[in-house]
Amino acid sequence: MKEREKIRYRLSVNHLSFAWLIDMLRKRGIETNGPVLSAILAGTRNGPSVDKIIAESIDILDWYERQIGGVS
Repeated sequence: MKEREKIRYRLSVNHLSFAWLIDMLRKRGIETNGPVLSAILAGTRNGPSVDKIIAESIDILDWYERQIGGVS
């Protein structure tokens, strides 16, 4: 499973929304929106900013699962 697919999967199994992830990214200083995040996770957007969003999203989900005890 690719990183992008893993992010979608982890959001789903933890019952988290794109809006939640976008809010968490904003708290880390990364501005994005629903359509952009959707395109990133679908693989239709690429580049350095996309790589940063993917890396931060994984870090956020790791943190969430450690704190809340979610499924990984």
